[in-house]
Amino acid sequence: MRSRVLWIDDEIEHLEPQVIHLTQKGFEVVTSRHPSEAMDMLRQQPVDLLIVDEHMPGMDGLELARQVKRIYPNLPIVMVTKDEEERLIEEAVGMDIADFLIKPVKPQQLLSTCKRLLVRDTLQQRQASIDYQREFRRLSTQIAFGPSLDEWFQVYRDLVHWDIALEKTDMPELREILEGQKSEANLMFGRFFSENYMDWVNSSQRPVLSPDVLAKFFIPHIGERKGEPSVLLLIDGMRYDQWKVLESLCSPYYHTLQEHLFFSILPTATQYARNSLFGGLFPAELAQRFPRYWADDDEEGGKNLFEEEFFKDFLHRNKMPLKVGYVKVLRPEEGKNLLQQLPQMLRQNDVILLIFNFLDLMAHTRVQMNVLKELAANDIALRATTRAWLETSTFFQVLRLLTQQVSQIFLTTDHGFVQVHRPVRVLGDRETTTNLRYKQGRNLSYDKSEKGIFHIRKPEEARLPRATASSTYLFALEDHFLVYPTNYNDYVRLYRDSYQHGGISLEEIVVPFVRLEVKK
Repeated sequence: MRSRVLWIDDEIEHLEPQVIHLTQKGFEVVTSRHPSEAMDMLRQQPVDLLIVDEHMPGMDGLELARQVKRIYPNLPIVMVTKDEEERLIEEAVGMDIADFLIKPVKPQQLLSTCKRLLVRDTLQQRQASIDYQREFRRLSTQIAFGPSLDEWFQVYRDLVHWDIALEKTDMPELREILEGQKSEANLMFGRFFSENYMDWVNSSQRPVLSPDVLAKFFIPHIGERKGEPSVLLLIDGMRYDQWKVLESLCSPYYHTLQEHLFFSILPTATQYARNSLFGGLFPAELAQRFPRYWADDDEEGGKNLFEEEFFKDFLHRNKMPLKVGYVKVLRPEEGKNLLQQLPQMLRQNDVILLIFNFLDLMAHTRVQMNVLKELAANDIALRATTRAWLETSTFFQVLRLLTQQVSQIFLTTDHGFVQVHRPVRVLGDRETTTNLRYKQGRNLSYDKSEKGIFHIRKPEEARLPRATASSTYLFALEDHFLVYPTNYNDYVRLYRDSYQHGGISLEEIVVPFVRLEVKK
């Protein structure tokens, strides 16, 4: 369908060559000499773009644009002017004028503006489709031949890039190809990770895992900006694609100075991965060092009640006797309190730790709430829901407030989560844990021909605590989830297509740590 352009200029007859040029390029152009006539035309038939001359008798272009915006706030307006005065530009930008054209208007410049404002999304989607089809073979070959450690990070970055780039593409067959490529990548990554993990956790030459993150990416920067504290924000359960959504929202306020990817430890669950990150130790070492604080899966009570203590011990081991401010936000009222307390916290502490739990909570709550199942039905919808939350969240208000107080911040997470589709039947005793992506317990059994499980029979070799002397761990690979035989079909129906974490997938394991600098 042709885009319709309304052009208002009291000397429109002098612009006939430009009007003809636009028409030849596929636009429908209607013209008017008078602002009042133009307002009547707008009421009678909608248009896609308004081009307005700044100087007209009776009503200037700015006043016309102001009136149009009151009635049609989403209609893009282009201002044509002889005047490049800064005052005019500032006023027009404040009114959300989409673009300026300086007289004499050149046909090619006019065409470029119209295409950018009216068919940009179509052109971008078309180009993204062409570019992805070009990249598909390279990515497929790289995945099939088994990427190296560093290459896996780039493969995942590329897959997330194309997943976001193709979001609005009206080509379901292309999205199907991409989903297949993501599934193949998760199959190969599951093999790669499970084959190497036991060696990594016992090697000093390992990739960066949860207990290594703060020592490598945060400690070196503490105190480097004199007179201000170092601020670390952790969003529980933030996937890499959700970080990219957040990065775009942050772009008016922050530069991304560094973006690191690291591997969450197993299980990719909060009480293991987050405690390990803040404590700088593996779970078995935390359980041994802090027997009063550590709680196994089968024990009553919260599993993340002592992160502040773990972090202070981490600083002590690194000979950094610093004053720490710590806040965890679980409920809206806690977020409001944080906004009030934050300026004083920044004045009184050397390091600030802020934890926000919404994204992980959303993934868990989705199973019980039909409205969230609709809002986060797939990864595209999940990112849209993430954006909607971020834009109105206390977390985003904190990010904006921090721009007035510090010059840089650090942002990370403990693990991601993955949408599960394929059930695996698992047997265990009454004490076996209930998580759908990993199980800890005695006498765990499953079909040994099942390829969707990674079994750690000696937890101490993975630096994991044992709840009992005979406990072992099972981890689901790719998009599998672990279900008991009792009421098997009911649980499969309930949890299939839900978002879960604790197992091995790119989405759960590969997560970001970023350093952001405030834009001046």
